[in-house]
Amino acid sequence: MSVPCSDQEFRPVKAKAASLPPDVTAERCWCGRLAKVKQVEDFSDQFGMKFFMCASYEHDPPRSSASSSTRPPSPPPLCKWFHWIDTEQPDWARQEVEEKHRRAWATFFEEERQEKARANAKAERERQIQKLRAEQARNREVNQKRMDEEAARRFAEEEVRREAREAERKRLRERAAEAQAAEERGDKSGKWPRWTQGK
Repeated sequence: MSVPCSDQEFRPVKAKAASLPPDVTAERCWCGRLAKVKQVEDFSDQFGMKFFMCASYEHDPPRSSASSSTRPPSPPPLCKWFHWIDTEQPDWARQEVEEKHRRAWATFFEEERQEKARANAKAERERQIQKLRAEQARNREVNQKRMDEEAARRFAEEEVRREAREAERKRLRERAAEAQAAEERGDKSGKWPRWTQGK
């Protein structure tokens, strides 16, 4: 029959076997077994601190490999007795936790800085693209206006040439009609018919 569990304080998640500190007497669990000495490994306010844990208590860490997944789970603990040995966190552990927090914040700020830099670079690229598109639109407008003006100029020149051709054709038709009429009338002045003389 297992010993009833007590609603104790927070129990560390990660811990490793440790040696009994000097001037500390080994304790026995509720079940009478000599307790194990453990040291906290997870980065918390108890990192580096030592505690007693029942020798019958087992803990299954998260299974991260195929070999560990084939291992049968630990049996239910006989006793969850738990007792702190250290009353405060060691200096070296506190420094490691502070350093880890510092690195974490530094990483966070660096990622935030990089994210802002990427956002600024993206905004700058979009601004350049908008500027290029606006410039291209202005160039297309200027080119279209130039082509329209060139087309209008060519049309005007062609109209002038067409009018000149029409005037010349009209003059030639009138001259031909006059010459034909003169020849039919036999109207001659001098040696050559009038229509053969230059006008």
